[in-house]
Amino acid sequence: MSSDGPPCGMHPVFPSLIAMACLLGWGFPADGGQSAGLRVEDIFGRALTAHGLVLVDWEGTIANPAIKFFILPPPDARYPARLVVRASEPRLYFDLPGTTGPDGPRKEIRLDRPERSPVSVSIFPDRDSLDEEYALEVEFTDADGASRALKVPVHVVDQDRDRPASFPVAVDFSQDRTGFFADEARRAVVVRAAEDWAYFFDGEGLEPIAAGAETTLIWNPDGFNSTRPVTNAQRYVGYRLYAYGIDSPLLRSGGEPSWLGGFQSQGGKALGLRRSGGYEAEVKGNYNRKGWLVGVDDAPWWRATNLRDVEADLYSIAHHEIGHALVFNPANLRFGAAKLLGTLRDDRLRAYLGSGSDPAIDRADHLAGSLDPTSQRGAFGNEYHGRTPQGRWLITKLDLLCAQAIGYRLRDTSAFAPLALRTLTLPEGVAAVPYTATLHAAGGIPFYYWQVVEGSLPDGLALDSFTGELRGTPKRSGAFEFTVRVRDYDETGPGQVRRLRLEVGDRNRPRALR
Repeated sequence: MSSDGPPCGMHPVFPSLIAMACLLGWGFPADGGQSAGLRVEDIFGRALTAHGLVLVDWEGTIANPAIKFFILPPPDARYPARLVVRASEPRLYFDLPGTTGPDGPRKEIRLDRPERSPVSVSIFPDRDSLDEEYALEVEFTDADGASRALKVPVHVVDQDRDRPASFPVAVDFSQDRTGFFADEARRAVVVRAAEDWAYFFDGEGLEPIAAGAETTLIWNPDGFNSTRPVTNAQRYVGYRLYAYGIDSPLLRSGGEPSWLGGFQSQGGKALGLRRSGGYEAEVKGNYNRKGWLVGVDDAPWWRATNLRDVEADLYSIAHHEIGHALVFNPANLRFGAAKLLGTLRDDRLRAYLGSGSDPAIDRADHLAGSLDPTSQRGAFGNEYHGRTPQGRWLITKLDLLCAQAIGYRLRDTSAFAPLALRTLTLPEGVAAVPYTATLHAAGGIPFYYWQVVEGSLPDGLALDSFTGELRGTPKRSGAFEFTVRVRDYDETGPGQVRRLRLEVGDRNRPRALR
């Protein structure tokens, strides 16, 4: 027994948006998801117009999950037809084909016959910890010009936490001889990109490097022609990153760990990970002479396409090259061994990709052809080829699992929290007395689906598949056993199950005698 829950204005997750939608007459019909036959469902087949979609903004600056839903055309529509999905929030985006911009995302689908149209939506990460409320507009126009529309609420669960990076990455601009990093705004971008990587690494127990103990080979200002060694003037812990400008006819930036330096040691264990490196910023631009888009504000993320005919986004390129300096380079021993094999082989990576395959490594130390399955974005070095619109480059969960595979310890951030069913017992009920109890889950992608998979609830009770709430009025006393399952928004995940027992007492019998 299950229920998709109450109608408009009563949703426990984001009541304010639903109530506002009702007052504004957004068209949330009492049938739970239709507007003249137009319907929106999630991957579990649940109507979404009343309950809405739940997106997650994972902890840290990382590509967030893409949440799939389906649009079902009216059964009486004439074809060909046009389907348009849009939103007014610029941080939202749909899978391709689709557009982004200051007015929000838009996706158009042509339908030549009645079919269930899948659409994925995600949100570019912000850096606060505030939940958000938005709405998607869906408009269907058939061959006769008849138009039907509805709006779907979107609730964003923000999982950011206020905690500093655990793995120190000290950015050193002292070796810049071009003056490129005399600009404070440019320095701030590089520091931000380094901190975004460092946030995910566990630096507890890293052993300090004494002053003068680390030698780093860096490029001279003419680019990739000649090098010079530098040593650390101060003691440090973690990673020392020299950031400097170059002026080269190759028109490209670079990043790498130092082959001359030592390896990280953590808790007395050598990790095979280099402890210093460099990031070289081409002063004229990246693969063109159009200069740089500079800024740490993520709001116009959609401007940062990094195509050859526009200014390159300094954050994106710094993020990428720092990824080479920290992770994706053969100077790190396990990555070097993996490159010889052509693939990075690790059981956790294989389980995440779900296809029994390993991410391939190309000549440029990129994850050639790899897509992050959760966000649908291109993984490291494959940023132009994801299933989402081009924009500012981000770390993906797949990138971090690769870092773990070569020796980094990852922090316990929300992207790696497994789905867990937290409820162990249920409170006792009484026959003919209203009963309410809520089942609790955590982790995974927190757009949950609750169902009873074995046994049955007491007559008069129902389980809300969205909220996990048991409610109703039990009709008779007794002991009822049943198994519940919760699934998160991982289409391939089996979910978590638990056997529960609900005691319903007789209201006419004293508690002590039950």
